[in-house]
Amino acid sequence: MLQGIEKRGFPRYRCEPLLCRMRPGLQRTSVLRDVSMSGVYLLNREPPPVGAAVELQFDEAPFDGYRLRGRVVRHGAQHVGFGVAFAEPHPRLLRVVYCHDPD
Repeated sequence: MLQGIEKRGFPRYRCEPLLCRMRPGLQRTSVLRDVSMSGVYLLNREPPPVGAAVELQFDEAPFDGYRLRGRVVRHGAQHVGFGVAFAEPHPRLLRVVYCHDPD
């Protein structure tokens, strides 16, 4: 688990880097850096604006075909990444990352 002061409702965990594409405009590719049941942090030098609705589409194992919808809630330092919050928790996200169990 990441250290420091957390205001989040769920702990976040570092994960192996995974590529994902974003809607709108699937030409934007980001790298998944960490996850929690309520959101993700993605690396991308051109993040969508805070407040933008996004859909993340994963094309790599163990997430093949997995899609998540959320809203951009913050930008990282020097706009190198951004946080996406989900409307509801996604426990499957953590299971897939840590157990490689797609169901």
